[in-house]
Amino acid sequence: MRRFIFVALWVAVAFVGPASALDFKPYGRGAFAQIVKAHGGRPLVIHFWSVTCPPCIAELPQWAKMLEAQKGVDIIFVNTDGEDDRPRAEARLEKAGLGKAAHYGFADDFVEKLYFEADRSWRGELPFTALVAPDGQVTTVTGAVDDPLVVNWLGKAGR
Repeated sequence: MRRFIFVALWVAVAFVGPASALDFKPYGRGAFAQIVKAHGGRPLVIHFWSVTCPPCIAELPQWAKMLEAQKGVDIIFVNTDGEDDRPRAEARLEKAGLGKAAHYGFADDFVEKLYFEADRSWRGELPFTALVAPDGQVTTVTGAVDDPLVVNWLGKAGR
């Protein structure tokens, strides 16, 4: 009987693994349009970032503050790393206080197509942010969240 319990516990530990606190929804082809459509009529920010991008990591706490301050704006975070880096991304988000935000993770190897769908001129530079007005007009920004364009847009959108 002891042997059976030991084997059952070993199987449970070996195959269950640690539970993930964050739910990264898959971000594949067509995801940008689907997210915009799902948030239609509301100001929306879609922020792309990576664990290999030092400016992205540095500004995550600023995004946490922005998320708290901008109650009228939907803010979505898209991690551009592969599935192998998802635990590192999760740890960074939790540390920055973004554990309760909405998260997507790149789920398509043809990343150029994902870039193109967000902005035809985007070549994957990070951080990258798409500001989507309630009427669907998209303004994109490559760079930090404290860019005056982002700050002004959020100020107007959050009213």
